[in-house]
Amino acid sequence: MDNAIDFAINAVLGYGVGIEITYQRPDFKSCAVVQHNLVIINPNANPKPMLPFVILHELGHIVLAHHELDCVSPSAKIKQEHEADEFSTELIWTYSQRLGISYNNAYDFMSAFGIPSKMFGTVVNLMKFSV
Repeated sequence: MDNAIDFAINAVLGYGVGIEITYQRPDFKSCAVVQHNLVIINPNANPKPMLPFVILHELGHIVLAHHELDCVSPSAKIKQEHEADEFSTELIWTYSQRLGISYNNAYDFMSAFGIPSKMFGTVVNLMKFSV
């Protein structure tokens, strides 16, 4: 799991984005500060297996040039969150493929990298097109 976390942190840095890791109370959620090109990660807010997904999700907001979520409509917020989820899932899939890891099914892949169940359809499509 630590290798996947290292991959995610290096991906953030590879995009020229800053990253701050801060250990706060669990209710302090990780976030992207788009106007400052910065990802802030609170490892206490999510289980460790989810950290690569969370880190790359926040990176996705910056790479996809999302607006601050407080300043957009609820439907735009949902769309931006889904786009960041897809960005994260696709990068993790690419990482796992580079390692040569194969999975019997989407659930095994999702479990290995802490990918939330709402991304099942995306993972199935990634698996389908990589065969």
